Amino acid sequence: MQEGESGAVRPISEAEDIGPFRLASAAEVGFVLRTLAQRNDFVSIYFNSGRDMLLTRILDVDIKARTFVFDLSGHAQSNAALTKTDKAVFVATPDGVKIQFSTSEIRQVDFEGRPAFRAPFPPDLIKLQRRDFFRLPTPISNPYCCRLPIGDGDSMRLDVLDISLGGVGVRFSEAQVGKIEIGLKFSQVEFDFGPGGVMRINVEVRNRRAVVNRQGQTQYAVGMRFLGLSRAQEASLQRLISQLERERKALLG
Repeated sequence: MQEGESGAVRPISEAEDIGPFRLASAAEVGFVLRTLAQRNDFVSIYFNSGRDMLLTRILDVDIKARTFVFDLSGHAQSNAALTKTDKAVFVATPDGVKIQFSTSEIRQVDFEGRPAFRAPFPPDLIKLQRRDFFRLPTPISNPYCCRLPIGDGDSMRLDVLDISLGGVGVRFSEAQVGKIEIGLKFSQVEFDFGPGGVMRINVEVRNRRAVVNRQGQTQYAVGMRFLGLSRAQEASLQRLISQLERERKALLG
């Protein structure tokens, strides 16, 4: 099957910050693979430096041996090429959660009386929930804000640009952003989410990018990841995001 046919799932963009979603233990990897097998989910495989793709399903997972078996495609030439590739990238999206991993040393075997492929477990696996990366813009007329502690009892009041269950984008001026470094963590940041209420949440700075506004001034959009959300906070954020989605769809007609 060629790229673009029904069921194909594209790999995660290299621009995404996927570090927090990486699973590295064999037990975790095996559990995810076994779940894909039990659900009979389609899995897209990209190989030959991404130029070739086929669809498959995982048939069996051996956690003790750290191997898994998956089905051949209906294209003999692609099947043969897959066993010669240096790297194959597997991608699936069960229930909107993107699963991605890479492996090699793929061999054709006999499985329950029919031909199949066997491969070793990947060294790690990405389990990325789309909701964590699907950020919605916040209201412009009455923006949400946060107070970021900067020491000695002082804080910076900053506008929140966008929001997801995974974190927020916050606007900094050029003067303010000098205090911000990637990986920096802040405790009990006070967020005012308007109808969503006021919450105190721990955050970690994940990225920042320069943005030039209409007045020609350089500002910075800083991405912050939520740390240790309580169930109550997550439920409140989910309600707020659902409301923003409804309002956005109503505006778009």
